[in-house]
Amino acid sequence: MKILLAISVFAAIGILPAAQQPIAYSHKQHIAMGLACLDCHSTADTQAAATIPSVRKCMLCHAKLGTSKPEIQKIAGFAKSGQEIPWERVYGFLPKAAVKFQHAPHTRAGVVCATCHGDMTIATTAQPLVNHTMGTCLTCHRANKASEDCATCHY
Repeated sequence: MKILLAISVFAAIGILPAAQQPIAYSHKQHIAMGLACLDCHSTADTQAAATIPSVRKCMLCHAKLGTSKPEIQKIAGFAKSGQEIPWERVYGFLPKAAVKFQHAPHTRAGVVCATCHGDMTIATTAQPLVNHTMGTCLTCHRANKASEDCATCHY
């Protein structure tokens, strides 16, 4: 009974199950080379969604870098076939949570990516590092004097 209750609560607030990624992508490795979040998630400061990078974006570097590595060869295979990499979304809210999260206003307000996504300098796989709940969002909104009106985040 407790397990079913926990699953219901997690589903209601929008926690996604652990993702099985098609490529062993390491945020840690890319950040160590000097890449910033916006280098790959280029719309996080201008649009609602941060977007998952396209295979074309990956190939901007990997057409020449690391071409002998098996994971890079997988990326090149997707590019050659004209298919996007079928990444599993790591963060998001289920429709029944009725959340309309917008990246751009948070970025413009100076909220650093690590606030919601955790310390990606230690992330060796694309998995969630932060558990998003209404409480974590409200705590941040209160600390930063952002709106706590329900309609700010919910529709």
